[in-house]
Formats: sequence, C-alpha cells, structure tokens
Amino acid sequence: MPIHNATYRSWSGPRVQWWTRWTTIASMEIKRASKSKQLKRLLFAVLFPLLFFGVPFFLFEQSTREPGTWQMFSRFALSMPQASILRESIAAKELGVDLGENVQQGRRRFPRNLWMAPAKDPTPEQYDAIRHEVWSFMLLTFMRYPQSILMVLVVGIVAPPLISQDLRTRAYLIYFARPITRLEYIVGKFGAVGFFLLCISALPALLLYVVGVFLSPSLTVVLSTWDLPIRILVGAACLIVPTTLVALAFSSLTLESRYAGFAWFAMWIVGHVTYSSLIAIPTFEATQDGSVFEPGWRLLMSPYQVLGIAQAYIFGFTVDESMILPAFLLLGAASIVSLVILFRRVAAPMYV
Repeated sequence: MPIHNATYRSWSGPRVQWWTRWTTIASMEIKRASKSKQLKRLLFAVLFPLLFFGVPFFLFEQSTREPGTWQMFSRFALSMPQASILRESIAAKELGVDLGENVQQGRRRFPRNLWMAPAKDPTPEQYDAIRHEVWSFMLLTFMRYPQSILMVLVVGIVAPPLISQDLRTRAYLIYFARPITRLEYIVGKFGAVGFFLLCISALPALLLYVVGVFLSPSLTVVLSTWDLPIRILVGAACLIVPTTLVALAFSSLTLESRYAGFAWFAMWIVGHVTYSSLIAIPTFEATQDGSVFEPGWRLLMSPYQVLGIAQAYIFGFTVDESMILPAFLLLGAASIVSLVILFRRVAAPMYV
C-alpha cells in the first residue's frame, strides 16, 4: 500500500528568472482576452482616430511649404476641444502668431468654431518656434479624448474577470502551488491590462509623432521635439497605472466578473454626471454675465477630468494650476489604496 507524504514539499521543477515569472501570467491572460470579438473591434477602432489626427499633422507641415494651408490648419485646430490652451501657449511666446478668431455665423447648420477671421501665415522661423506647442497639443488631444474613451471600454472588457474568475474557480491554488509570489501574480495581471492599454494609447501616439517627423521639411525637427516621445510614455503611464490598479481592485472584491465590470463603468459614469451637475448652473450664470467660470475643485469629482489635468500638465499645458497637485495626489492615492486591496484580497484565499 503506497504511503503519500501530505506535508509541504518544495518545488522541484525548472525555474525561470524571478523578474520574468510574471510574463507567463501576463501572456496567458493576453491570449485569453484576445479571443474576445468585442476587444478585437475596439483595437481595430484605434485606426480611425489615428487617421483623423494624422490630418492636422499633415496640414501643419504642409503649410510650411504651401502658403494658404495655414488657414485650413487653423480651422481644424480651433474645431478641437480646448483649443484655447493652444492659442494661449502660442500667444505666450509673443511671436505674433495667431490661429484666428471665432466669428458669428448666421447659417446655423455649420458649427460656429469652423468659421474664423483670417489668420496671417507664419514665417518659416515662426513655424519652427511653435512646432513643439502644436505637436504637443495634437498628441494631448489624441490621448485625452478618443483614446481615453477607448481605454474605459478596453479595461471594462479585459480587467473584470482577471482576478474574480481565479477566486471563483479556485485557480489561485494552481498559481500559488508554484514558486510565484503575490507581487508576481499581481504584476502579471497588471501586465495583461497594460499591454492592451499601450496598444491603444502610447503606440498610436508614438506612430503619430513618427508621421510628423517624416512630414517635416527636415529631420532636424527631432532636435526641437525630442521630449515628446518621453511625454507620451509618461502620459500613458499616468493613464495606465491608476486605471489598471483600480480595475483589478474591483475584480478582486467580487467572485462575479459582471459586478466588477459594473463597478468600473459606474465609477466613470457617476463621476462625469456629478461633475456635469456641479458646473451646469455656475457655467450658465457665467455665460449670462459674460464672464469665465473656473470649475476648480469640481474637476476632482470626475476621474476623466482628473486624468485630463495630469496629462495636460505632462504635455506642458495647464488647465487649472490650483488643481495640478490635487489631481496627482488623487491618482497616487487611488493607486496605493487599490494596491493594498489587491495584496489583501489575493492573500486572503491562502489563509482560508
């Protein structure tokens, strides 16, 4: 009759380097998530904003060769959200360059911001002086609007089942039967979400930068825009780290991935509705008085606005100076709290 030793036995199989163990978990989760048809459609949808934002890069660089194209670029730039920060940044350099002025248009079927008073074409020297601001603004707008919306959808598909399914099916017993620590487990799950977020944020933005370089009159523009790839990576990290940790924390708090997905989308929807409700009346009153309303602390009610403040600062623009530090502190606090929850929830099943 065989006698089985039920006591602890150390792992006798082959081991890989400790700093690469998390990649096994990440690669497995990436392969599993890639089977989702909805995720494939979202990744394909990245191409549309990429092509759209390639237009202003082309118009701006084309206007350095063909006079008159500047007018087309100005119209395109002023039609983008928060175009005022680009105008203010260019005006602060006191170069005499202006995108143009919005004017009233009688025909209502056309958006007002597409009609402008003529703007004088800049000189070649002025183009070189404002190129950094223009490229920064277009990259910020690309990451701030279409990519942020795609981020919410992608994370809502990939992250909810990552930990909740392991807890429900007791798959953690398979993970921790091997020489894997809690940190390596969490980093592996983080890497799976981070991979898809890099595919929809940093990589397309870097591709836009490369397109801008090749459209430029000379490759020497790299000397004046060398910091933009770094800003793209930092801006992407500012987006990926807190959002991924919060989504994984939601996943670890429930055995049902649908509840984690609901909590993730509810956070963004409730935050945006709260922010919109708080600024609706003050904005209306400011419009009637002809003044400018500053949302102030109300921006912190919306995760989307908090990320926007942080990314704008990274790219060299300021929406509200008083909110920069609170925004970064809020993102840091959300990341730390989520990480603490993850460590506690991942460790909990091992003591049951």
